Amino acid sequence: MLPGEKIAAGKGDIKSDLVLRNCRIVNVNTKEVHKGDIAIYSGFIIGIGDVDDLTGTGTKLLDVSNAHVCPGLIDGHVHFESSMVTLTHFAHESLRHGTTGIVIDPHEIANILGAKGIRLVLREAKKLPLDVFVTISSCVPSSHLETSGAKLGIRDIRKFLDKKFVVGLGEVMDYPAVLGRYAQKLAMISAAIERKLVVDGHCPGMKGSELFGYMSAGISSDHESVTYDEVLLKARLGMKIMLREGSAAKCLDEFIPELLHDGISLENFFFATDDKHPGDLMAGHMDALVRKSISLGVDPAQAISMSTINTARHYRIDQLVGSISIGRRANLLILDDLEKFRIRTVIVRGVMNPIISGIEYPKYVFRTVKYRNIKPDDLKIFSDKKKVSARIIEIVPDKLITKKCIKEMRTDGHTVLPDIERDILSIAVIERHRKNGNIGRGFVRGFNLKEGAVGQSIAHDSHNVVVAGTNFEDMALCANRIREMQGGIVLAKDKVIDHLNLPFAGILSTQSAYDVDKKLKELHTAIRRMGCRLEAPFIQMSFLALPVIPLVKITDMGLVDVERGQVIDALVK
Repeated sequence: MLPGEKIAAGKGDIKSDLVLRNCRIVNVNTKEVHKGDIAIYSGFIIGIGDVDDLTGTGTKLLDVSNAHVCPGLIDGHVHFESSMVTLTHFAHESLRHGTTGIVIDPHEIANILGAKGIRLVLREAKKLPLDVFVTISSCVPSSHLETSGAKLGIRDIRKFLDKKFVVGLGEVMDYPAVLGRYAQKLAMISAAIERKLVVDGHCPGMKGSELFGYMSAGISSDHESVTYDEVLLKARLGMKIMLREGSAAKCLDEFIPELLHDGISLENFFFATDDKHPGDLMAGHMDALVRKSISLGVDPAQAISMSTINTARHYRIDQLVGSISIGRRANLLILDDLEKFRIRTVIVRGVMNPIISGIEYPKYVFRTVKYRNIKPDDLKIFSDKKKVSARIIEIVPDKLITKKCIKEMRTDGHTVLPDIERDILSIAVIERHRKNGNIGRGFVRGFNLKEGAVGQSIAHDSHNVVVAGTNFEDMALCANRIREMQGGIVLAKDKVIDHLNLPFAGILSTQSAYDVDKKLKELHTAIRRMGCRLEAPFIQMSFLALPVIPLVKITDMGLVDVERGQVIDALVK
């Protein structure tokens, strides 16, 4: 809509399409609730309060009977791919839960399909009724310690930063490249800043002069803080803090009571999910975070602000979305209950409960898993000693970080063996992009599997195939079935006992969130029967391959000491 038409509508020369009568407006600009009507024309808010002059014979009137009306919610940072469904199916579930805007970083697709994958996502986003804002992936691959299917260089980044609805540079995970002042990384950051776009951060555990240097590059946010003291430090230094509540990493219970106790202003805090499994997405998106924060003591208007205007201001899109303000998009939620945050009706761009249509995808997205047949010997670490000392990855439940320890392991005189009694499994990462045929091998503790193996082609961020198990035969079964399916999750015990197909780039299903969740629940039941007690084992497993989150991870190149930024031997020599 042109500015002149907006002005005419605001003056009443053009009458509104829809008026919401008798609203209790949750005003995130002033953090108050006040009464008034809301007039909408061509998807934009043109009047608030007394709007009789904007109402004509063609205006639809909707009396909300003194219900609360608030802005549509915005997810401040999410990789939609973690839901294992396409962006279209993700949007369908988001809208049901009042999330009318999402800020995505499509680096999962980018690590597999590169620039053409991002272009595909941008095209799909244009066809959706919710607002999709994009931060362009800054770390494809996330580091030099893994093999990705593609790379994004400075030329690609610059082209994407000029696209409409691109709002910034995605989380800069490769902090050694920033602190080392690598020219390519600094050029990416500069390209975003020159365009007055934001640069999102990713710096778990960082402090002192390293944090000063990292922020001095122009990086303005973080969603990876491990402790409350870390959150408070970063906020005091001027970082915008995303409070993350996803399927694997959660912080609201820990951080919000502390923030309220210390009387910290929440103006520079906003909400993000980062990664959501389909079942969690179906149960609630940003509405779940608002409800939880209210239950933890945050004032409802403030909680809504943290999922609307705070997010919009960070990404400099607050002139378009994020509040019930004149000239903003009419993305609104009519609530049955403010305190319990029960949503009655979702309005997007002036349309109530919009319908989403499906689309077709090109064939190349279904042909991305490319490695030879895997044999059990391919997954073994060999030693002719009777006993060896091995470096073990230790899973921290509900956290993306890992610990590390050294344990004595027995061998059969040929192969270092997993130890079920001590919950030490063998783990391997298989390069699947047909770049080099690498297989990284190691050991992991925390799954508590008593039998069989698990494998998946979801392994952040390069999405090579990760398999872990009590024996190498079942691990190989998992790897080979994943190749046959062109991606997915597989459980094996002498044979394949269950699986989920994820053929879209090896990480997504083209089925609905309901269908994917139904199969995932079956997989969770099956893996629990095998002994696993992790709440989100498949998400937890996927992050074991991400070499930018401390302390130790595993990629196709081998065991990675994240703090030292190098591959280390799984065996202590």
